[in-house]
Amino acid sequence: MNALKSLGKLVWGSKDNPELFKLTSGVLYEIHPAAKVARKCIFKDAELCIRRTDVEFQYQLVVQRVFEEGEDELAASGEDADDELDDERAFLIGMELKFSPTVVELAHGFKWEDSMTEDGTVEYEFIVEDATASKMTRDAFAMAVARCAWERRARRPYTQAAEAEVKAILAKAEDEQLEKMLSSVKIDDADIAAA
Repeated sequence: MNALKSLGKLVWGSKDNPELFKLTSGVLYEIHPAAKVARKCIFKDAELCIRRTDVEFQYQLVVQRVFEEGEDELAASGEDADDELDDERAFLIGMELKFSPTVVELAHGFKWEDSMTEDGTVEYEFIVEDATASKMTRDAFAMAVARCAWERRARRPYTQAAEAEVKAILAKAEDEQLEKMLSSVKIDDADIAAA
């Protein structure tokens, strides 16, 4: 745990840098469980970072599309400014985000919800390339998001929080994700009788 604290101090870094922590390689998916296509790839190559806002104790979880060499100039020359906004997704970090680590088809990543959409709540998954982010790095990132959520709720620096309070934020989000997953499983009485 001392390694995570040291990494956290290193990551939190200078107030001059708006990005607190960045995972440099992954894939962003949008999840609509009730839709015909439940899991849609939004950015096949993306970065995930925690960014400071201009408001004290408020941070954003930001996913940015990463362009391949030459692709950014090609995109900029043929699109209007509105399309440029689609290269980044930003989410205010708070308890309502329900940010938690996840594993999808043996790949590690993070899951969260955006309840600020016209279509109701939309879920997102960011699957990290394991080669670029170790378990320790992923754990430190999840803890950094929990610290940001704690700061927003408490309106104080995370250094004033008990470690258990911050860990409880992650545990609550993980429990809610598990409950949601279990509630979606339908078991037929005939299956139970057969078992």
